Amino acid sequence: MVYQIITVNQTQPCFLNATAGADMWRNCGITTDYLQTVLLPWEWITGGNFSLVLASIFIGITYIKYHKVIYPILIGVLFLPISYFVFPDKFISFAAIFVVAAVAFSVIAIIQRQTKEYSG
Repeated sequence: MVYQIITVNQTQPCFLNATAGADMWRNCGITTDYLQTVLLPWEWITGGNFSLVLASIFIGITYIKYHKVIYPILIGVLFLPISYFVFPDKFISFAAIFVVAAVAFSVIAIIQRQTKEYSG
């Protein structure tokens, strides 16, 4: 077996370059895509999963407010066409797992409610 050493240069985000001065904004791409420039630090902090974290927060807030699993599922289904083009494949995989788990819990809750005998 022959091993090969691959040298990878250490990279630093443009917003951490202390020697850039006023050119930092231009180096980060503010003149070409201001939205990407604004989201760049958040993408760096979350490891590239900013969209996933933001969508998860919105889904969590919706569930906490309404206490029904179906509302976050409907929100996710409405955004699936957009997320297919915008979000990475990781988000689609996470969303599919989340929806399957939510539907499974809903089915279990429905079965439990239908089989209980209520005396009133």
